[in-house]
Amino acid sequence: MSKRAKIHFLTAYVEYLLDQGIRSEESYLGDASRFLRYLLSKTTAEELQAYIYSEHHSPAYRSRLENTLNKFFSFAQEQLAIETPVPYRQKEPDIHLVHK
Repeated sequence: MSKRAKIHFLTAYVEYLLDQGIRSEESYLGDASRFLRYLLSKTTAEELQAYIYSEHHSPAYRSRLENTLNKFFSFAQEQLAIETPVPYRQKEPDIHLVHK
């Protein structure tokens, strides 16, 4: 598999497995998924903040990370029942602006 400017982790892993001649990636992806779920459940708020505010992230990228990781951690809580340190909760809608 050639190196690309941007490689997404799971896509690259599936491509790697297929390049290795794996006919059924189900058990490989299942095991990797369980391990990632384990790591996700062990992540602390401090580790998450350290990642977001690491020196190689620009202020604009940090802002995007806060938003995208918030969505990812919310997904983990809502859909996978994994308690995670959601960095920033989404704002509740202003009750004066919500149509009833």
